[in-house]
Amino acid sequence: MARKRCHNRALKGRLTPKPHAARRDTARFPGKQCYRSNVRQTKMNRGCTFGKRARGRPHVVVVGDSHARALLPAFVAMAQAGHLSLEAQMRASCSWTTSNVKHPDKTRIGPCKTYRKNLQRWLLRRASSIDIIVTTGYIRQIDGGASSQVRKMRGVWRPLIKRGVRIVAVSDNPRLTRDPQSCLRKHGARKGARKCGVSTSTGLARDPFLLTAKKTRRATALDLRSRFCRKGFCPAVVGGVNVYRDTTHITVTYSKTLAPVLTARFRAMRLIR
Repeated sequence: MARKRCHNRALKGRLTPKPHAARRDTARFPGKQCYRSNVRQTKMNRGCTFGKRARGRPHVVVVGDSHARALLPAFVAMAQAGHLSLEAQMRASCSWTTSNVKHPDKTRIGPCKTYRKNLQRWLLRRASSIDIIVTTGYIRQIDGGASSQVRKMRGVWRPLIKRGVRIVAVSDNPRLTRDPQSCLRKHGARKGARKCGVSTSTGLARDPFLLTAKKTRRATALDLRSRFCRKGFCPAVVGGVNVYRDTTHITVTYSKTLAPVLTARFRAMRLIR
């Protein structure tokens, strides 16, 4: 997906992970409480830390929902490489904003509001020890129009920005229209890359994370859409990697391939050395 065409014959027809394994290719960190899938959960996670704090090494906190969880392995790789120290607070169907959760299950709304209040308190108490907050989420679950989304997202960002924290908002990944693994089993890696993918007009949508970052001082929009889509299309297979675990979440395998991209972007923003 780089700007310059890069063709590796060794990857022709490759598909990693295979469709039967891709559904389970989700971020798990044994011994660390990094993610809560219970949509009624209101408490914070504990012990989800990676890398060592050191002078000149920024401390990063990743916040968001299951889409943030899907991107976390890339940041873990950055922490393991010594670029940053890392912490995460993530919960299903509850991104970092005050916009309502857009979901047919209305019982998710109340617990998410409580969780968000607890998350904001948690972040504010630790603001002096946080250099960067990275945030992303499932954009189609954030209710409201563009102006409302921006206003409510800025509302939770600004108290942290005033305390000296830098916000990096990462674009959401595309959404497919059908199950990628069933499709890839039918068509294989080569044909399936296109047949199982989606056009940008269908797969992408208005992204409040990018919009808010572009309108907020000391916030940075980190647009990764070019690593998912090119020339109006978002393939299901990139460089021999099975990109999507299901219609809305990327695989751990693809997330890890984004680590060098994120490292380069963070260096360009002078956030890491």
